[in-house]
Amino acid sequence: MERVRRTTIAAGCLALALALQPTPAGRSLALAEEAGGVVQDVQVRLVEERPVVLLIVGNRFVPIHVDQTVAMSIHSALSGNALPRPLSHDLMRLILLELKAKVTRVVVTLKDQTFYADLTVTMGDRTWVFDSRSSDAIALAILFKAPIVVAKPTWDSAGQAWTEPKRDIL
Repeated sequence: MERVRRTTIAAGCLALALALQPTPAGRSLALAEEAGGVVQDVQVRLVEERPVVLLIVGNRFVPIHVDQTVAMSIHSALSGNALPRPLSHDLMRLILLELKAKVTRVVVTLKDQTFYADLTVTMGDRTWVFDSRSSDAIALAILFKAPIVVAKPTWDSAGQAWTEPKRDIL
């Protein structure tokens, strides 16, 4: 079992090493300029029988509709209760920890009615920004206790006034 674990981690490390490309110099600055509010609370709810991740800042939130598996994944990260089998973000967390790397920030954006995230990973004195599914990035940010930022244009277009949703998903 330990051999399988090491092989899996080694394969993930190799894949990550091959994928790592330094962040273009101007990209980090552009992200900082676009940054809106830092998320104060993340909740997973069931709204109209569909799972929704709520990114909450003060009296506003951005709803991100997700499928049941993603909802369970983020709920698991929030609650600290592991699911019976590790999911993608669990594997990525193990790989990053093995490399002595960490997620340091997530910036959520909305493009053509689809949510995206820039996942910032730091290892030593190097930093990379990866394009990510918002749900994966949110789960990793929660696991690493990294800030989640919603870009200002996204707050402007998708932000809603906070009213308590009817019921929790779990």
